[in-house]
Amino acid sequence: MIDLKLGIYPIIISPNIGKPLLLNMRDYKQRAQFPIKNLSFEALIIASKSHSTQKILEHFHQNLFIQPILKASGDFEKRRGTLIDLHLVQIEKIEKLDFRDQPILEEENCIVWDINNSVFQFDDVFGKRKELYKIKVEIRDILNIEKMLKKISRDFLLFDIVHDIPNLTENKVNYHSIAIFDKDWNDFSFIHATDFHIARRNDFILHYLKDKARIKIDRCKTNEEKKKKVDTFVLTRDFDYKEEFQEERWEDLRTAKFNFNSNLRKLINFANTKSSQRNLDFLLMTGDLIDYLNIARGNYQYKNNFLVFLDILLGRNKGLDKPPFLGSDDEFVNSEEIMVPIFTTIGNHDYRSNHYGMRFGQIHKIFGMTHSDVKGYYDTKFFNYFTALRSNDKYLKDYFRYINPNLNFNLKIGDHYNFIFLDTGQDSIADMHDLLKGGPSTKGIKEYQVDLLRAFIQIAHNEKVIVVMHTPPVSPNLSRYKRRKYKKKLNIKNRPLQWSDFYESNLRSYNGTGRLDTILNLKYQTIMYNWSTVLKIFTGSDKIIRRKVDIVMCGHTHTLKEYRLREAKKTDRINFGFWFFPIYIEVPCEIYTSRYRDKFKEFKNPLDLKTWFDVNKPFVFQTQAVGPLSAKFKFKTPGFRYYTIKNDQIVSAKVFSLHLK
Repeated sequence: MIDLKLGIYPIIISPNIGKPLLLNMRDYKQRAQFPIKNLSFEALIIASKSHSTQKILEHFHQNLFIQPILKASGDFEKRRGTLIDLHLVQIEKIEKLDFRDQPILEEENCIVWDINNSVFQFDDVFGKRKELYKIKVEIRDILNIEKMLKKISRDFLLFDIVHDIPNLTENKVNYHSIAIFDKDWNDFSFIHATDFHIARRNDFILHYLKDKARIKIDRCKTNEEKKKKVDTFVLTRDFDYKEEFQEERWEDLRTAKFNFNSNLRKLINFANTKSSQRNLDFLLMTGDLIDYLNIARGNYQYKNNFLVFLDILLGRNKGLDKPPFLGSDDEFVNSEEIMVPIFTTIGNHDYRSNHYGMRFGQIHKIFGMTHSDVKGYYDTKFFNYFTALRSNDKYLKDYFRYINPNLNFNLKIGDHYNFIFLDTGQDSIADMHDLLKGGPSTKGIKEYQVDLLRAFIQIAHNEKVIVVMHTPPVSPNLSRYKRRKYKKKLNIKNRPLQWSDFYESNLRSYNGTGRLDTILNLKYQTIMYNWSTVLKIFTGSDKIIRRKVDIVMCGHTHTLKEYRLREAKKTDRINFGFWFFPIYIEVPCEIYTSRYRDKFKEFKNPLDLKTWFDVNKPFVFQTQAVGPLSAKFKFKTPGFRYYTIKNDQIVSAKVFSLHLK
């Protein structure tokens, strides 16, 4: 992979794999009054100050292509088709203007302003390249693309953008940066997945456990009685993603020894299967893409874990034939490339530089392991608790280079849906108590992001708005004391307190309203800054934005929760501090909880569903992790949500999780 800090040649930074461009042949055909001859799109280029527009044009002339991805597996190069020429027809230099100062609100200005505040806070993300340009390019081989679309079993085809840089032996490739569809966007489906926690060492941890089991078996090979007592579960267990949860094997799943990397590989397999059935159009990845940046254990073919994450997506392997060896176990091999467009945002772990110790505290529990499992495991790098918590924007540089240069952006789907992606920031040291306990809040939404959020909602007009973020806008602090207190107050006997006891239908008998915010602190493991402002924007009670969003999709706490928010006629104050040091905050909206995904199944008439949805929105759908379990006693096995939209209305939000075979 080319080191993008080097050289001064211009490069395309967007679209890229984490923010691809979706082109729809049907849209072009409907707008044109005659058969279309080409597809055009815009891309962002970054160049050095020494390059004039003419020089940039010359640099890309006959050197720019798209390449279709035709197969998910096999030799990496053989999965791809022949190169298709791109024709650069227009170039324009982009001034670094504040979008808030412009007379007309345009999405392009918002995107550039976000890059100014993220990428350009550093001098060396793209080396000496500092100047942004917008180019317009054309795909003129439309007939060939139409033929390829007819041959495949999906509604779309993914393409890499390939830049053949003169005098370099390796091409600059923006993987999966273009998806060409031929479909009606009134109906579509997508996956929301979060908290992947990819790290090179994840495969090596499982390799260590499997080796340990094999050694025990080998030692007992002459004694059949002892051999039968050896726990071989780690050698034989396997998983599939299925709907809802495997309650009957809950105890087995608690210590099922999860490999977060393998969980993502299985998600790729699931997504590709759904896509081949024309039942999946794209995938949202909402943060904690990686566990931490630097490699803690594994071969040194990888510079950092962002590149490990990228290779899992691409179904590409490095260093399998070099020590330390992983062997040929399928669990450790990237064998399948994801064949659907993905859109990424980041989480608090993506800002972290160093690893945490597997044998520290209760860390092993989030891997579904016991103290005995990780006994004897060591990383090649020394674990330091305080450096493990160190976060900084600079650790995102390779994310900007190879995945997505934007932290905040808008995705328009069809004529009616807008997905607004928000970065919720690093771990917040303002909430040090929760950070040290392993349940951190994040810094939250900066002032410029608040302006961007408002701008994206304004650009959406009356269309549907789904906000995609890592940290949940509301999250409960249900301590042991609170559990005991409400078990008594809710008159629960002979069983533990459950989250369903707080459903609005159950709470009405207790407080008469069903409101959750009046009894629980919901500013826990959430965003610290601009919390109140963001909730007001979501509920349409903001001083500028007077419309509600539809859904907020989030993750972060590795659990599954569903809320609905409503503008508060009268706001309440809660004590966010301690009895000896009270800190009062104002909750700007009413908050309720229930299992709202079941409501989608109750309505037979689509109009009734739409009415119920519009009256009760916005909803907050928090999804469990693809990677870690919650360290708490009641956990959710790794999984994701699968959404279906029909006639521009969400009709299902199914939960999938790993089931033992």
